[in-house]
Amino acid sequence: MRRSSISLAIVSIALLAAACDPEQPAAPVVESVSNETLDIRLDPLPPDFVVAVNDGASLELAPAVEKVGGRVVFEVGDEEPLIDLVAAVNRHRFQVEAKPGAEYKGGQELVTPHGSAFYSRGRFLDGTTLVEETVVVLKHPSASRLLVISYRYPAAGDSSVRVQQLLDLVSVLQVPGSGAAAGDQ
Repeated sequence: MRRSSISLAIVSIALLAAACDPEQPAAPVVESVSNETLDIRLDPLPPDFVVAVNDGASLELAPAVEKVGGRVVFEVGDEEPLIDLVAAVNRHRFQVEAKPGAEYKGGQELVTPHGSAFYSRGRFLDGTTLVEETVVVLKHPSASRLLVISYRYPAAGDSSVRVQQLLDLVSVLQVPGSGAAAGDQ
């Protein structure tokens, strides 16, 4: 009986060692992402995110942990003589308030490596699901264009982690080929 227990323990350890084989290749890690059409680069790409879409004028990120849910979308507007960040925040507020179950949470000015920016946050129903959307609006680092970074995710009691993730993306924003933060230009 004792010999069987020892044999079973040895087999269990061998199976566990095989399952934890360090020789197995890890999932590929994207260290940075660039989108030439939008003229932006995220370097390094925060480990909380993976690239979901990077095609033409579309750059979207998803949480690295699929069950977390959510999507980050980058949008760049047309060239304008004046970028009005307050008007962009108000547009977001009106968009949120026009949706069913809407609760606008407010906006706030931020100081970023790229100059002044604002974030704006609200909750609403998307079908039967309560979602929260936080956006950061800022002047594009390389042109007189509005850059909007939107993060839509399932609403929860505390959204501080999601807001911080969005701000982390702003902190790694660069102009492609510069090797420096966009605000250092």
